[in-house]
Amino acid sequence: MKKGIVLLMVMISVLSCKNQVKEVQVDKKAGEWVSSGTKFLMGSDEQVEMVRSLISNYAAMDAEGVFANTRDSLRFFPFNSEEPVIMTSNDVKEMFSQYDSIISDPIYFLPYELDGVRSLVEVGSNETKYKKDGTVEEDFFLEKFIFGEDGKIHTVRQWRAAW
Repeated sequence: MKKGIVLLMVMISVLSCKNQVKEVQVDKKAGEWVSSGTKFLMGSDEQVEMVRSLISNYAAMDAEGVFANTRDSLRFFPFNSEEPVIMTSNDVKEMFSQYDSIISDPIYFLPYELDGVRSLVEVGSNETKYKKDGTVEEDFFLEKFIFGEDGKIHTVRQWRAAW
C-alpha cells in the first residue's frame, strides 16, 4: 500500500511538471553573393505556394492562372536563350495551343532571399509535354522564380539539366 501511494505521488509530481519550450525563429544569414558580399536568408513558404500554384496552372494549361501571381508580363529566360522573352497571358495561350497535355512533376522548392535585394524560389522539376503532332518533349529543369518588391513573380530563369 505504501509503495502504491509513493508511486502515485511520484507519478503526480512528474505529470504535473510542464516543460515549456518556446520556439524562436531566428533569421540566419549564410553564403555570399560574391560581387557584393550580400548574404542569403531562407525565404517564405507563401512564395513557395505562389510558385506551386503557377506550376500547377501551367500543367493544367490555364494561362490566366499562370499569371495570377505575376505582373501583367513576365520576363522568361528559356534554357536555350541568352535573351529574355517577355510573355503575356496571350503568349502563353498561344504556346499551350501546341500541346495536348503537360505534366510537371516538381522535385523540390527552395525559397531564399538575397538579403535586402530580392527573393527567389528555386525549383527542380521533371516536365513532359505532349505535342499535338504526336511528339513528346521530356526535360529536367532547374528554374528560378524571382519576386519583385510588389510580392509578385516578375522573372523566371530556366536551365535544362541532364541526369
